[in-house]
Amino acid sequence: MSAQHVYTVLVHGWAGSPRVWNFIPWPDDWTVLPYTLPGHGVRRDETAAGAAQPDGWDIPSAAEDLAAFIRLNVPAGEKALLIGHSMGGQLTLYVHTHHPELVAGEVVLDPALGAESAEIAGQPAMLARLRADAYGTIEDFIQGAFSKFTPDDAREAVVADIRRSNAKALADYFESEYMLPGSFGNREPAVALMRRRTKPVLGIYTTPARADFERSSGTRDVEIWSGGHGHFMFLEDPVRFVDEVVSWAVCRGLYENAEAELKLVSTALSA
Repeated sequence: MSAQHVYTVLVHGWAGSPRVWNFIPWPDDWTVLPYTLPGHGVRRDETAAGAAQPDGWDIPSAAEDLAAFIRLNVPAGEKALLIGHSMGGQLTLYVHTHHPELVAGEVVLDPALGAESAEIAGQPAMLARLRADAYGTIEDFIQGAFSKFTPDDAREAVVADIRRSNAKALADYFESEYMLPGSFGNREPAVALMRRRTKPVLGIYTTPARADFERSSGTRDVEIWSGGHGHFMFLEDPVRFVDEVVSWAVCRGLYENAEAELKLVSTALSA
């Protein structure tokens, strides 16, 4: 990625699809490349090459699949700005730390990282529920992830994507995120891997505690969307989300656009 042109790769979350990004007004001069996780949406019955089980799904193989997607779609010599939501943040972290030559920077939106002791204790029961009824379990979880700010059309799109995913994939991914050897969703392994990042990172969270978790890994740029925003905050205020990402990209030298920079100066002077 040159500073004059941004290639941004969008990685949706668990039980989602690239359709979630259709609500976002990206800059006209960005090349936007939405990625579909194996086992989701139009790839419902696909597993990634190298999966630990031939008929299964896991984070490392999906992340390697994401790296292959970047190599295929981003021109040689360019680098990608990775944007990952929820479980997508595990994939962007993996690619950032295992394939830094592909990465210009990374934005994570309330990523599925940093599970604490109470959540860790409940993971076996959650996995059992997912194995028994993945769709019903995730539909309950997703309803709790919305907030008063989530528009109805965004809610409908997110919920509709759940049953477009492979039920076994949803349970397999959860186990791979938190419970298998090499998993890095829980706090200690997450922070250890996050400290290996070498490119600029912007973390966007909904609580000070979650923001402090991101800062504990050394990330300097962390935003908190307080006031009741939920897990899908980028759908709750798409314009704010894009403004924050573009502003950060300009500040970190990842994007050069005179019009965008003038807008930032104007906003600062009026504040």
